[in-house]
Amino acid sequence: MRAKVRSLLFNYRLVNPDNMKICFKILLLLLIPVLATAQQHLPDSTIKAFKNATNDSLRYRANRNAYDYFEEINRDSALYYADQALSLARKNNKKLIVVSILAFKGYQLTTMGRYAEALKSLLEAFAIADDPKSGSNSWLIYPQSTPEKSRLLMLSLLQHMFAVLMERTQNTEQMIFHFKEAKRIAQEINNPMRIMLADMVLGNTYAELNKVDSALVFENEARNLSVKTGQKKYLGYILGVMGDIALKKGDKAKATEFYYEGVHSAIEQNNISSLAAGYLKLTNFYLAEKEKDSSIYFAAKMLKVFKILGPSTSQQLNMGVAYEQLYLSYKLRNQQDSAFKYAGIALIAKDSIFKNRLSSLAQFQSLSFSEQLRLQNLEKEKALYQSKIRAYALLAGLGVFLIIALILYRNNRQKHKANKILESTLTNLKSTQTQLIQSEKMASLGELTAGIAHEIQNPLNFVNNFSEVSVELVDEMQNELNNGDKDEAIAISENIKQNLEKIRHHGKRADFIVKGMLQHSRTSTGEKQLTDINVLADEFLKLSYHGLRAKDKSFNAELVTHFDEKLPKVNIAQQDIGRVLLNLFNNAFYAVNQKQKTSDSEYKPEVIVSTSAEKNSLVISVRDNGNGIPDNIKEKIMQPFFTTKPTGEGTGLGLSLSYDIVVKGHGGKISVDTKENEFTEFTVWVPIA
Repeated sequence: MRAKVRSLLFNYRLVNPDNMKICFKILLLLLIPVLATAQQHLPDSTIKAFKNATNDSLRYRANRNAYDYFEEINRDSALYYADQALSLARKNNKKLIVVSILAFKGYQLTTMGRYAEALKSLLEAFAIADDPKSGSNSWLIYPQSTPEKSRLLMLSLLQHMFAVLMERTQNTEQMIFHFKEAKRIAQEINNPMRIMLADMVLGNTYAELNKVDSALVFENEARNLSVKTGQKKYLGYILGVMGDIALKKGDKAKATEFYYEGVHSAIEQNNISSLAAGYLKLTNFYLAEKEKDSSIYFAAKMLKVFKILGPSTSQQLNMGVAYEQLYLSYKLRNQQDSAFKYAGIALIAKDSIFKNRLSSLAQFQSLSFSEQLRLQNLEKEKALYQSKIRAYALLAGLGVFLIIALILYRNNRQKHKANKILESTLTNLKSTQTQLIQSEKMASLGELTAGIAHEIQNPLNFVNNFSEVSVELVDEMQNELNNGDKDEAIAISENIKQNLEKIRHHGKRADFIVKGMLQHSRTSTGEKQLTDINVLADEFLKLSYHGLRAKDKSFNAELVTHFDEKLPKVNIAQQDIGRVLLNLFNNAFYAVNQKQKTSDSEYKPEVIVSTSAEKNSLVISVRDNGNGIPDNIKEKIMQPFFTTKPTGEGTGLGLSLSYDIVVKGHGGKISVDTKENEFTEFTVWVPIA
């Protein structure tokens, strides 16, 4: 059937007017029984939903679906199902659902000409929706939406319905304002459907005001959104307005094309209101063109659509328009009897409509005036209440001010006394802090001493041994010279030279160790110099290891180094970074030593030191397989004076000073990765440049 409709409609625009009239008559004769049947019965899916509804939520949805079906087909039925849904929403205290149904009810009452009732319904809805908490207990009709977004969606709907009421009561400025407000809120929550509906009516409003450019902008946007979202229920209305705009621009061919497309869409969507509006536009167009057959044809079809809706529906308000169009069409054909007949019917209908409209407007104005008085009284009461509150607040403020002034005066006197005590305390604290830091340095220096003694002994042994051998070689060389064996004397001199080179090498090594010890004991000057980090790490690793072995001869650990030989020299304060490394090595050896004391013979203490380059930083990693650090204290280890060692074995300043040296002194960073009873790994990043 729809394929036939589409074919007939589009062929209708491509042939001559007489053929077009015949085709369209056949088309509508075929469609009217279908429309009539559709309007009398709910869809099977909705009837099934009513039968299967086992709770109020499902009953509400069934009633809401029924309302949607009848919304633009039968206003009395739509109002009935809206009341049923509203009753369920009120029963379950679903405030936001109450708002939505009151808005739809207001729309139906407005289109039925019951303006006072519509205003009451909408005002009640606004009062609920203005409460930010109204969306917190709604049924999940919008499952992808937050309560606040749902509330704003309902406010957009309310603004739209209120604007429709303003349109019907001839308040044009208010109508435009509320339509634009509805669109603004819809844009805020990105709801294309409500944006489309606001554009649709704004375009029609501006078209009626002969602001065709503005009208076209709104209506084009509405049409695009309708097609894009698939929400085509009102596409027929939109196309009809675009036809009006084209007609105002003088493009009659384009206007009729839009009108017929609008009628076609209204039939497809079963939107009787849009279909009636489309017939009216075509009737007016052909009357203006003095095409008597087409005008009378569409006027008759418009009247039949209204009659399908039944005498109790809101569309009866437009029956007078339909009769008047028939009167004008018959008059155009010089059929005076028919013209006279419909002129009389139109006069009676319009007179009845006019009286009803006057009555409805009077009730609306009365209610509106009463509402305004109520709001004014509320504003006066609110202003009076606020004045009292301000007065009380002022008196309370003065009292509080006096109390605060007295407290401040008293505190100021005490502050002077406290400042003197505080200055003295701060001086003592700084002195104590300096002493504690120096104590930490001396403690680490003490740990170094045994290691240094062991390390310095090796080069000194070499120096002594090679010196003794060299003395013996000199004696031998002298004997060979006395015997005249010059070649043997030269060979002995080469051995002496090699021994002297080794003596110089080990002497420098001893000198380096002594200087490092002295630098460690001094206060840092912060002076930076290019340093080979591999050499520095290797020296302090050995010093730390031998220092612990000097205290505990039974301790052994495997030292593993992975030094990147391609590392560039880095500009650092050598003695400061040395302190950091020494502290990390000491902690690592302490951890594996403690674990060794409580583990079986299978446990092998191991400390792994590695260096590498990463982007613009030099990375030093110190990993041990000791007891690890518990998660509950991991965040505290960098804090001053926090230590896991027994009393007397640590000051708690080692990692704190290391953090300050690396982060504040060198712009680097230090991190720890650990797992209790398995390992601890400290990583230091030092910027290369």
